Amino acid sequence: MNYVGAGENDQEAYQPVYVEIKGVRIAFLAYQNQKIVPTPYGANSSRTGIAFMNTEKMAAAAKDAKQRAGLVVVSMHAGDEYVAKPNNTQINFAHAAVDAGADLVIGHHPHVVQTMEEYKGKYIFYSLGNFVFDQMWSQNTKRGLAIKIFFTETKVSGISFLPFVIENYCQPRPANETESAQILQRLNFSLPDELAQSWSEE
Repeated sequence: MNYVGAGENDQEAYQPVYVEIKGVRIAFLAYQNQKIVPTPYGANSSRTGIAFMNTEKMAAAAKDAKQRAGLVVVSMHAGDEYVAKPNNTQINFAHAAVDAGADLVIGHHPHVVQTMEEYKGKYIFYSLGNFVFDQMWSQNTKRGLAIKIFFTETKVSGISFLPFVIENYCQPRPANETESAQILQRLNFSLPDELAQSWSEE
């Protein structure tokens, strides 16, 4: 299994991982908010660890990746737990990623679905909520969202959503119509018709 956002040293942790899907080369970059985990978890020149959110390092890596791949996806572990909207740290980092060439930004950590945003024609998902998790004590922590991304060689061409509900500790199931509407409402966003796609198992 491949991984991104960690390495035997900081150079490896901050470099992108490239994956080719149906002839399209995609670069993945991943970062962790340093306020969420202890500093010793971070990689440096002589220590194995993770890539902390550093706007300058991320921007340099994203710009370089854009020259080597058709699409760039940036992931960030950040945000306030159980809060419906992203905080300024999330927003600023995501915007900087798009400014540097990211085609898609996906966030995680808040444990609930947060609002999404279109910024300069690119899409930012600040948090998709829980998936296989044991937080059964609230409706919002038992609900999450999977996204399916359609793409061409150089851009995201479509997005579809699969809302789900977690039952019996860590067992997600597809949401029903009412639940789906409630989950998607948390995004506070409507995709344009040309981008909206239907979910398919193909």
